[in-house]
Amino acid sequence: MKRITFRGVCVFACGVLVGVAMMARWQRIPLALASTVVQAQAPRPPVEPAEVPAEVTRLRDLVPGQSLGMADVGNQYTNLWFAAQRRNWPLAMYFYNETRNRIRWVVRIAPTRKKSDGTITDVQGIFDGIDTSALAMLKAAIEKKSSVKFGAAYRTMIESCYACHKAVEKPFLRPMVPLAPTQTVLNMSPAAKWPE
Repeated sequence: MKRITFRGVCVFACGVLVGVAMMARWQRIPLALASTVVQAQAPRPPVEPAEVPAEVTRLRDLVPGQSLGMADVGNQYTNLWFAAQRRNWPLAMYFYNETRNRIRWVVRIAPTRKKSDGTITDVQGIFDGIDTSALAMLKAAIEKKSSVKFGAAYRTMIESCYACHKAVEKPFLRPMVPLAPTQTVLNMSPAAKWPE
């Protein structure tokens, strides 16, 4: 294990400061403006009762749509496939957790969907069923480090996703086993040594 020296910490800190200054210059943002941005992130004062409706509308406008969340689900789920194909089970578990968390986020955005006939689809209820079945099977396959069980569970999860898509009148959204990873900056190999 390397010993951290005071000189090393100072060199690192200077490097960070130079990097920040260069980024600000590169982006044509004066450093004074950068500090203003940091100050602008101070907590907002409490909302007065009369302002609540306007604040709710403002916050609703900030919430991304389900399609953005589902695109992220797709990215995480795709990377899960390739991590498992490389038998990098810790990375596969990471992408499993990210996938599950993104699906939960999408469900929180719209826990119900109104269909064209006026009936309501309980998306939260659908997810609850998937979470205790297909997602649980997928997690168990990763924990057992079983490529065979993983492949079957992955496909079952795809079928569950498609059943949900059909339930919310989006049958044209047909998930499939991915052909290429979406995250090419990550080394999926469990034997990777660089960078350390």
